[in-house]
Amino acid sequence: MSEYLPEEIIVQILLRLPVKPLIQFTSVCRSWNSIIKHTSFINAHLNLNQNKTSNNTPSILLRHCPKDPTLPVQSFIECFRIVGSCNGLLLLSDDYHAETNTLILWNPSIRKFVSLPKPHEPTSSYYSVYGFGFDSKKNDYKVVRLVYLRQDDKGQACPEVSLYSLNSGSWKTITATAPNYVIAQTFWSQVFVKGAVHWIASHRKENGLRKVILSFDVSGETFKEIQLPEVLPHQFHNISAAGKSIAVKHYEENTHNIWIMREYGVVDSWTKKFSIDRNVTPNFLVIQIMGCRKNGEFLLEMYDRGGKTGKLVSHDPKNNRNEFLGIHTDPGYSCIEYYTESLILLDRAS
Repeated sequence: MSEYLPEEIIVQILLRLPVKPLIQFTSVCRSWNSIIKHTSFINAHLNLNQNKTSNNTPSILLRHCPKDPTLPVQSFIECFRIVGSCNGLLLLSDDYHAETNTLILWNPSIRKFVSLPKPHEPTSSYYSVYGFGFDSKKNDYKVVRLVYLRQDDKGQACPEVSLYSLNSGSWKTITATAPNYVIAQTFWSQVFVKGAVHWIASHRKENGLRKVILSFDVSGETFKEIQLPEVLPHQFHNISAAGKSIAVKHYEENTHNIWIMREYGVVDSWTKKFSIDRNVTPNFLVIQIMGCRKNGEFLLEMYDRGGKTGKLVSHDPKNNRNEFLGIHTDPGYSCIEYYTESLILLDRAS
């Protein structure tokens, strides 16, 4: 084809192909290899796929095996936690039961990964909270790390904050921007939406702790606060994405609930979207609401009362009907990330 078509046309054809054949086509000839592995092609391919209206919904990536042999490196303590997903990259952290400071940026589509250098380790007892996102202004992927010293049961109010840049391959300290908020170690879920990483955090007030959403602008490298609904209870929050906005999952009185911020940043747009009783099925307990499908159904993780395994179920809220998807889970280890295939990291040496 290269003999009959100019390179510009070849590039436009290749840009419209999925990741798997593109990886295969890197072996066709040197010119195709050079085109596909070039940074400009990788970025253009990602942007084109993200803008396709027919493919606007990302795939769902389920991690349900605590010792998954497909991961690029072996866990030191038990299994890797998926911190977050962005543009086809996953940030993995080996910190389920101890601080190992082992962080991996991994692209499962092309089976390439980058091991991050070890961040600074405090001499006192501590725990870390991570966030992962994309700096669109600098075309850079960044990892933000908040370190809390275990001085007492409440942790340290102002954490030590550091930032890793994939472009520079190094960490830098940005503690001067640290917010006076605490992110509990047991509720360290994060989500990247609208150019910012978001966590559930606590802020101490005169009348006690107040829960908020803490966000970190990846490009501007600044923190800010987003208020939660006043009627929302203060315990057991979890954050997730809701399209181009955010959602909060919480559990109270045997009921799982989801609140969605219909308009990002507008506090008055918080809406209670969904509730489900954990005993909705006679022989199973609903452990968690894991995600939402394009057809409006919810993905639930259910636990077998008579056994030791979980199930992934698609729940139809309109008809109150459950469909087992044929996937067994490991309760306590299962998670779902919305994932878009990409060629990110292909332009880096192995």
